Amino acid sequence: MITDIKTLFLCVFILLSGCSNEVATQGGALSDDPKVLLENAKEKQRIGAYDEAIEILNAAVKIDAEFVPAYNQMGLIYFESDRKEESVVVYKKALAIDPENLQTRLGLGETYSMLTRNDLAVVQFLKAAEIKKNDPEILFKIALEYWYHQNLEKCKEYYNKVLEIEPDHVQVHLNLISVYERMKDWRHAIKEIEISRRLGEEKNDPTTISIAERKKKFIIGRMNLTEEEYLKKSQPPFD
Repeated sequence: MITDIKTLFLCVFILLSGCSNEVATQGGALSDDPKVLLENAKEKQRIGAYDEAIEILNAAVKIDAEFVPAYNQMGLIYFESDRKEESVVVYKKALAIDPENLQTRLGLGETYSMLTRNDLAVVQFLKAAEIKKNDPEILFKIALEYWYHQNLEKCKEYYNKVLEIEPDHVQVHLNLISVYERMKDWRHAIKEIEISRRLGEEKNDPTTISIAERKKKFIIGRMNLTEEEYLKKSQPPFD
C-alpha cells in the first residue's frame, strides 16, 4: 500500500515537472537564433496571433538587422492582418538590404496591387521577372497589372509571353478575349474565343466553355454579325 502511494506521488511529481518545464519554455526567454525565431513567428501567424508573431520577428531583426526572411515574413503578416501600409515599409527595408530578393519583390508587388497602386505593383513584378526569368506566374501578374491601368498593348504583350511558355493556359486565353474586345480587335478576340472553347472541351471544363459562349454572343452583337457570318470569321487562319 505504501509502495503504491509512493509510486502515485512519483507519477504526479513527474507530470507536474513536465508541465512546469513546458510553461517555462513557452514563457521563458526567446531563442537567440533568428532562424528559430522565424519558425516560431510562422507558428504564431498560423493561429492568427499576429501581434505576437511581429514581436518575435522584431526580436529576430534585433539579433540580425540584415535577416531578410524576417522582414519578408513581417510584410506577409502585415498584409494578412490588413495593415498594408506597414507591409510596404518592411518590404522596403528588406529591399534596401537585398534588392535581388525575389520574395520581397513579389510581396511588395502584391501589397501595392491590393492598395490599387498598380503602377507601383507592375514595377516590382517587372523586377521580379528579371530575377526569375520566363516564369509564367510572374508574367501573368505583370499582364494583370497592365490591365488594371488599361495599358492594353503591354497587357497583350505579357499575356502572349505567358502563351509562349504555356500555349494552353486557359485563363490567359480568356483574359485576352477581353483585351482584344477593349482594343476592338475583333479578329483576335474571335480567335481567343475559339481557342478557349476548344481548351474547355479538351479539359472537360464547362465553366470555360460557358464563358467563351457568352463572349461569342457579345462579339456577334458588337460586330452586328449573323451566326453564319461569325462562323466564317472564326475559321483559321485568323491572321
